[in-house]
Formats: sequence, structure tokens, C-alpha cells
Amino acid sequence: MMRSVLLAAAAATTMAAPLAAQDDPVNLRFGVWVGPTHPLMQGTQAWMDAIEEASDGSIEITLYPSRQLGAAVDHYDLARDGIADITLVNPGYNAGRFPVISYGELPFRFNHAVAGSRALDQWYRAYADQEMSEVKFCMAFMHSPGTIHTTSPVSGPEDLDGLSIRPANGTLGNYLSSLGATTIQASAAEMRDLLTRGTADGTASPYSSLVTWGIADAATHHLDMPMYAANFVYVISPMAWDRMSEAQQAVMDEHCSTDWAGRIVELWAEEDLEERAVLEEDSAHTFSAPTEAQRTAWLEAADPAIARWREQVEASEVDAAEAEAAIEAAIAENDAGL
Repeated sequence: MMRSVLLAAAAATTMAAPLAAQDDPVNLRFGVWVGPTHPLMQGTQAWMDAIEEASDGSIEITLYPSRQLGAAVDHYDLARDGIADITLVNPGYNAGRFPVISYGELPFRFNHAVAGSRALDQWYRAYADQEMSEVKFCMAFMHSPGTIHTTSPVSGPEDLDGLSIRPANGTLGNYLSSLGATTIQASAAEMRDLLTRGTADGTASPYSSLVTWGIADAATHHLDMPMYAANFVYVISPMAWDRMSEAQQAVMDEHCSTDWAGRIVELWAEEDLEERAVLEEDSAHTFSAPTEAQRTAWLEAADPAIARWREQVEASEVDAAEAEAAIEAAIAENDAGL
């Protein structure tokens, strides 16, 4: 059902976009570090198909999944340097490099991937040209709010003391460190190895990642509280942008939108709910709900992370108060808050 909705939306976008039948064809190399069966790629395929159809076939996009063009941490630079034409970037893998968008990584901000993606993208467009000036920003989005999955029960912040946790990004890493955890910076693709070797006691992830990266059997305890979301962006190489005609650029602009930022994660969000339901039926998995006092402690512990975000944003010569007010307005407009 959801797939048909996506395809119908893609067709509607195609009808509205300008045609470019007379343009010379361009083939865009699309580098992603997730595998071709990752749930994000389902929505992305609909996006790619819509672009090809809207351009009358003059824009073709060839996917290079599973880090074929480089490591996950390098994907922004792959687009900047023209090694790839479009890339999937997790700004959190480059800790401190993109301070403004890291607001989306702060704990306890968002309630759902689709609404959160629309709020994040709508807000970040005012800052992307400054913070990601070396590339052409396309769209920003996020996965479903994730939590901590561990090899032993965690329900309150006090349970983190002495545990080694792989955070999804530097922002969450600082938060967990402030609560007594030792953090291990690694990409999602490295999670299983860390857990099975005993190098890490847990990871911060959405539920779908436990299946995607094969770690459901390694981390069987789940904090039953949405904690964080990871930000992602699709960016376009300036060299690739310059190869396109004005009509082709218009097609790309039509598909690099807040609307598509929400659409592209719909299937991913749906799969996250499905995977959680599967784990709930498995007696090997336990879900630890925090008490009210523990919940309050989790929330209050995020205050230093918010203060640190403000300092980093100010250091990048962006008005933090203005940026914070703008993202809060976008969250409210899209009904995306917890």
C-alpha cells in the first residue's frame, strides 16, 4: 500500500516538473554507504525514478551502494571533490563540522521520521548554503527516533555507568558520556562486529537497524523510550550540477524538496514499526520502560547538550537563538515534537 502511494506521488511530481527531452543525457553516480536493500533505498528508488521520468530520461542515476565509492565518513567530501555526483551524508559522522544541522541529533526532540524530516528540511534550507557551501544541498531527513539497545538492561541514566556504547553521532556521544558511558565512534556497518567481539555493550539505533545490520541477536535489551534521531542529507557535487542544463537543474530542484524529504523515509519508518513489533513477540528480547523519575532524569541530562549546541552554532557565526526559534517553529508546524 505504502509503495503504491509513493509511486503515485512520484507520478504527480513528474507531471508538474519541466521536461527536458532536448537535453544531452547525464548519468549521475549516486554514492551511498548503506546496502541496496536498506529500507531507505526503497523510498530513494522512487525518488530516482521520478527524476528520470520528469527529465524525459535525460537524467539517469546509477546507485553505488555499500561504500563502493568510499567510507561512510567521506561521503560529503566525495561529492565536494566530484568523485561521486550525489551522496548520502550523515553529518554526525563528521563531529563538529556541521554544527547547525546537529540540532536534529539532540536527544528528545522529534516524534516521527516523516514529520521530523519535513521539519528538519524546512528549517535547514536557510542554513545549508552557509554550512554546506562546497556542495549543492538537496534535502535533509532523519530516521525514526532511536533508542539504546544493549547486552544488559538499561532503564535509567544510572545504568549507563561503566558501559561502552556506540552512539549514532558525536552529539549523542557527548550526551551518553556525560551520563558515565564510554562511547565508541563507529559507523552503523561496524555495529555487529563491536557487539559480538565484546568491544561495545550497546548501540544507539532505530529498531530497523537491528535487522538491517544483523545485530538483533547481539543486543537484546531495549530502552523503551525514544531518545534521538540521526540526520542525513543528500548533496550534489557542484561539478555534476554544472554539467546539467537549466531544465535538468529545474528537475533536480523540483525533487530536492521538503515534500520529498518526508516521502523518502515513509517506508523506512513503516519498517521500523514492523521490526519493533517482531522483537516484542520474541521472548529473547526485553523492553525496559523508565520510571517517571528516570524519564525526568534522562530529559534533564540533555540540557548540557543543548547548551553545547548553542555555543558551537555561535562559534560558526550563526545566531543560535534565532536558529533555535526557527527549528522549534518548524517542529510545531509539522507536529513533529515529542
